[in-house]
Amino acid sequence: MNFLNPFQMIYMIIITLLLIYDFFPVFFLSDIFSPEVLLGVMIGLFLSVLFKKDGRADHGAKFKEQLLYTFYLLSVVGVLTALGGRSAIGISLNDVFLWIVLLLSCCHIYSYWKKAKQPEI
Repeated sequence: MNFLNPFQMIYMIIITLLLIYDFFPVFFLSDIFSPEVLLGVMIGLFLSVLFKKDGRADHGAKFKEQLLYTFYLLSVVGVLTALGGRSAIGISLNDVFLWIVLLLSCCHIYSYWKKAKQPEI
């Protein structure tokens, strides 16, 4: 995937580690972070990736990036749930909040898709 830069890959690694910590706090030092801090960091990272303005006019690449992020995060939550983990902050595939955020993300992805399909002037 040549449309992801190293900075974006670091975001994905950090969010993955935070999700693993949230679902399996035994594997990390759970006394360092509270669930509220973890939730704040995850929301902050997600929003910074989602709304980052980089000046590119390549909406096709942004469409692919957002689609990848959304499916990746949904897959990680699914795998961690299937492995028997329980989120300390309440992230689950049955959570209404997760599906609302996913719906908002899909709206954002759709806007990039519409912009990518418009002819250049």
